[in-house]
Order: sequence, then C-alpha cells, then structure tokens
Amino acid sequence: MLERLKHHRRWILVAGLLVAGAAWSSPWDVDMVNARAFKAYAWKMRPPIPEGSVQRPAASVSRAKSNGAYQNDYITPVDRTKADGMADPYAVDAAAVAQGAKLFQVSCAPCHGVEGKGGGPVTHNDPANGINRFPVPAPMLSGDGAVSALRSDGYLYGTIRNGGAIMPRYGVSLTDQERWSVVAYIRTLDGTKYAPPTPAATVTPVAPAPAAASTGGK
Repeated sequence: MLERLKHHRRWILVAGLLVAGAAWSSPWDVDMVNARAFKAYAWKMRPPIPEGSVQRPAASVSRAKSNGAYQNDYITPVDRTKADGMADPYAVDAAAVAQGAKLFQVSCAPCHGVEGKGGGPVTHNDPANGINRFPVPAPMLSGDGAVSALRSDGYLYGTIRNGGAIMPRYGVSLTDQERWSVVAYIRTLDGTKYAPPTPAATVTPVAPAPAAASTGGK
C-alpha cells in the first residue's frame, strides 16, 4: 500500500510540473510566433497611435548611398596586390584627415592600437599574465617597421575594403570616401611614408661579335 502511494505521488509531481510549465509560458510562449518583423527605418506606427508619439516623416533619414549600394560596393572584388595604381579620388584635406582619425579610432584601433603601433585590446597578448586573446598580433601601421610604409595607398584601401588573411572586411560599414579618409589619416602617422620599389634595371643583351673569317692556305 505504501509503495503504491509513493508511485502515485511521483505521477502527481510530474503532472504538477507540466501544468506549472504550461501556465508559466502562456501567453508569452506565442509572442515570437505572432511577432511581426520590420526592417530598420521601414516601419510605421499603426493606429491607434499613442498620444505624444512622433512618427518618422517619409525620407527623413538621409543616406550617403541608396539601399544595397554599400553591399554591392563591398562585394565587388578589389585585388589589393594589384591596386598600386589606385589613388584617392576625394579631396585629401584637413577635414578628410580628421574624419579618418575618428574612423580609425573606432574601426582600426581595437586591433592596431590607438597610435597604430599594435597592442590594441582585441589582439593584446600577455602570456606572463595568462592573456592570450589573439594568435597573430595585428601588424604595426606606424613607427619603426610599419607595414604601411611598404604598401601603396591602393593596397591599404583594398585591405580596408575587402579585408586580408585575418583582418575583417569593412566594405559595408564604411563608405568609399570614409575608407579613403582612413588611408589619408594613416599617412599622417609616424613612419608611414610610402616609397615605391625601384624597378629593376633592364639589361640589354649584347650580340656576340662575329667570328673572324679563317684565311687558311695550302
């Protein structure tokens, strides 16, 4: 009799847990099923509109480019190894450099450091203190041994736009003009002056002199 009572208590406990779970999830369990998804800046309030609400006027959010232009610009391949001939098509002035400085601190400094000398918080490693955040440190963009001094503006632009072996791509998050402004700012850092490689001297082969005619006699 006692064993049967214990058996019934187990089933009562299981049933209670199931009922409690159903009660707890209702009606919140259907929220995600019935939810409506809206794209950013695409929704409009449906009546009745709460008092004091301000609706977004049509075309009130200005964009540098139309929807999809950033993605198309990003997808377009740019071979950075063949981009030496690319030049900044925008005005390289104080405003562009200032803009590039701000964008550098947001998008580049986390890996390359505030001054472009590496050691950013994302790629900082300190094995002595057990800090091993990134297997490959970010290359130095300024100072002695800066890789930017070995690369053309087009190469830097292509790297920012389409990324590298480890570096992520910023073709979507930055506009074309913004990417070039970052390049302009990098060139203001210490040790970043680019010197194009000197082309190898062309050696013109010299034709061998004709062999002297033999005048052998008898």
